[in-house]
Amino acid sequence: MQKKMMYAIVAVVVVVIIIAAAVLLTWAPAVTPPRPKYQLELWWNNDEHYGATEDELATVLKSDIDACGQIEVTLRSDTWAAYRTRWTQGTMPAFLLGWYPDYFDSDDYISPFLSTAGATSLGSFYSNATMDQWIQEEQSTTVAATRQARFASIQEKLAEDVPYIPLFSGNAHVAYESTVQDVVLHPVTFKWFIMDKPGATELNGSTTDRIISLDPASAYDYFSIEIINQVFDTLLVYEPNTPDLMPGLVTAMPTVSADGKNWSFTLRPNLEFSDGSELNATVVKRSIDRAIRLDIPGSAAFLLYDVGALGRNATYANNTAPGTIEVGPNDRDITFHLARPVSFFPDLMAFSVAAPVPWNYSQTGEQPSGAGSVIGSGPYAMTLHTQNQLVVLERNALYYKPDLYSSLGIPTIPVMDRVNINIRSDSTALKQDIETHATTGIDVAYRTLTPTDLTDLDSRETALGIKVDIGTSPQIRYIVINVNTITDVRIRQAIAYSVNRANIDSTVFNGLVEPLYSMIPASFPFQSPAFQTKYGGSPNCQEANDLLLAAGYHIFLPGIWIARDDR
Repeated sequence: MQKKMMYAIVAVVVVVIIIAAAVLLTWAPAVTPPRPKYQLELWWNNDEHYGATEDELATVLKSDIDACGQIEVTLRSDTWAAYRTRWTQGTMPAFLLGWYPDYFDSDDYISPFLSTAGATSLGSFYSNATMDQWIQEEQSTTVAATRQARFASIQEKLAEDVPYIPLFSGNAHVAYESTVQDVVLHPVTFKWFIMDKPGATELNGSTTDRIISLDPASAYDYFSIEIINQVFDTLLVYEPNTPDLMPGLVTAMPTVSADGKNWSFTLRPNLEFSDGSELNATVVKRSIDRAIRLDIPGSAAFLLYDVGALGRNATYANNTAPGTIEVGPNDRDITFHLARPVSFFPDLMAFSVAAPVPWNYSQTGEQPSGAGSVIGSGPYAMTLHTQNQLVVLERNALYYKPDLYSSLGIPTIPVMDRVNINIRSDSTALKQDIETHATTGIDVAYRTLTPTDLTDLDSRETALGIKVDIGTSPQIRYIVINVNTITDVRIRQAIAYSVNRANIDSTVFNGLVEPLYSMIPASFPFQSPAFQTKYGGSPNCQEANDLLLAAGYHIFLPGIWIARDDR
């Protein structure tokens, strides 16, 4: 009897197994087997373009994103020169980048990132026709209510599509020998040519930053543009202490037609470049046409042809009207005929990409960045450039208006006959430069001290005979996501849910930065914290993992996996 019962039980078990197998075979085509975690490759710059904290920032991001469980981050890094090449070629799926304003309008935190042309230049390759239209509408009006509405829609769409993830807004800082005067943390451009060291004719600075290109048609990184702003001038320039514009190469602020499409300037008479060649309206037109025509990858040319509504034709540089540049018969008057109104067009004429270059500059490619090849009309001429080591700036004897800032308390520019900017390998050397300035002879250390070193130097100002200025900055930091590589928006949104901004602030920056929830910093008009609204103020791993589950990356528990039909 017991044997019969045992046989019966065995038979039942066999039947159950057969039925289960049959069911599994029936279900098999509809079951998605578990996939491994999503593999995210995150890149960062390793030669201190953003200072010595970059590796720690990348490590904290990796730790927080990994902690949610279904994304595994692999960190990669490269030098700044190679980094720029990588993002223009689209070979980095996600990478850390920073932004300092080109012009002081909220649009500068939107159109360079989200317009089709701008996003290509900055490596996200995002393109959305509705977004392009909204951007053109906010650019074309000065009506605050209209701009507010468009910026709100733009930021909501940014948070939805996630080609970028804003992280934090930074601080500006500089340390300098206590007798040096007029060291200004300007919100747009750092002006070496207004600094004064009484009793001396030479100023010595140091930095950890790197030069990529000194051609205004190519340069689109902070330090390259910083040097360009000392050597080249633009139609309009910024006041020394504020983001207000004033005439530079021109006699007065421009006039504009009633429809906002035609902007007219008159150049000062007898302008020359530092090599003695003529600077007239024809040269200005040729320079801007050149930048547009070359459209060097990763450059700011799109600010002229796209944001600035001048248009682009690969053969003729500018489109036919509208979108032309007209030179007056006296070769001093120049009018920009735009395809549509651009309310902040004067701001674009103060940015480095609009700087006039001599007639003999290369018309087929980038001008070399060596001394003798870089010729501008600014307060200084560059007389020496040893790559990644030293830049020497000397007074431009042909500078057109040394008393440009006399009404603002600076009698003459440049103040110092010569400025030597030493490029250091790391922030440790930068701190030592200013800490032992009596020995090194360094007067100004600018970009970039670590938060710890900055705090230490600040606490020892009197003992060291230095001053340390720390101020708010419109600089922002963010993750760029290449939407051509990470095509599934759910993956991008999951990454956004996983970021811990508070941890970045406390762990990496000693509380010196502010969490950022839009590409527009909080100090600018029309900002709305769209990422905080959509993703919250702290990581939400449940939402992140739900999105990953929907995208086919399954939640693993010990010995269990959850399957779903993704077909």
